[in-house]
Amino acid sequence: MPTIGLIINPMAGRDIRRLVAAASLQSAPEKMLVVRRLFSGMSGVPGTEVMMIDDYEGFGRYALNELNDLLPVKLIAGEKEPSNGASTIDWAKRLEQAGARVIVSVGGDGTQRNIAQAQLRIPILPIAGGTNNVACWTGDQTAAGYACALYLARDDDPLDVGFQAKLIHVQLESGHEELALIDVALVRQAYTGALAVWHAEDVERLLLTVADPVRPGLSNVGGFLYPVFPGDDVALQVTLRGGPPGQATLAVMAPGLMTPFYVQQAEPLALGQTVTWSRKEGGSLALDGERSVVLKPGEPVMLRVIRDGPFVLDPSKILRWHIH
Repeated sequence: MPTIGLIINPMAGRDIRRLVAAASLQSAPEKMLVVRRLFSGMSGVPGTEVMMIDDYEGFGRYALNELNDLLPVKLIAGEKEPSNGASTIDWAKRLEQAGARVIVSVGGDGTQRNIAQAQLRIPILPIAGGTNNVACWTGDQTAAGYACALYLARDDDPLDVGFQAKLIHVQLESGHEELALIDVALVRQAYTGALAVWHAEDVERLLLTVADPVRPGLSNVGGFLYPVFPGDDVALQVTLRGGPPGQATLAVMAPGLMTPFYVQQAEPLALGQTVTWSRKEGGSLALDGERSVVLKPGEPVMLRVIRDGPFVLDPSKILRWHIH
């Protein structure tokens, strides 16, 4: 039976940007509606099964109890404590191992980064459910569910109905490697704090795989300088100043938060090209919008963008392919 693995990040869309911007709260009831819409679309293809984690927050139980009449639901044993980013990585791996042939993940760019960290062999369909959703499908979720089930039923080549994502590989001085899906920012504060970055003057450098002027987030500034899209075999490095002088570029940093960035340089980079960053005073790296790595004074990091990420399905391509 064609099986779709479904992951709902309970914490997506609930960070401090509800206070400092005008981002909507992605509440549990709203996410349950997303699940219902996905199920409705998936049920358009008979014989489809959905597999979920029996998560602490109860999304898996909700699907089993309330939506099993639409599609058969299989639950895999989960944690007995609140989930986090590591949970998302683990869930994706476990769903693949249990037989899922595609992963549908509901969350923002941070969630989709965690899915990418799982290094799956099966394709993914990221559904917008966070604050910044550059990596995500933002169209109708019912249509997305139907497209996903059609993809499984027809056994399409994922490159015919999607693309392989670019990843930013971040090599730390310790030898440890981090990954990002959309953007890495060099931030002036040497702490992670509330994780999210919402002051433009805090950002010194950006490396972007996507720079889309209609998608909010740190990558948005690049969209007004040198737009880059998922299928483009190029990345963009942006060097910023904390204020004037410099080219003032307005960008949508978060929903409802329009702010100027003072740009010193915007430089397209070839895939595989390595750049090295450091800050004499120390700082931190924000990966897909969240401060995740603290850097010591002068500590170098090497970054490069490679197209070796997950295969991402595009519902619009799947449905157009189906029509023809």
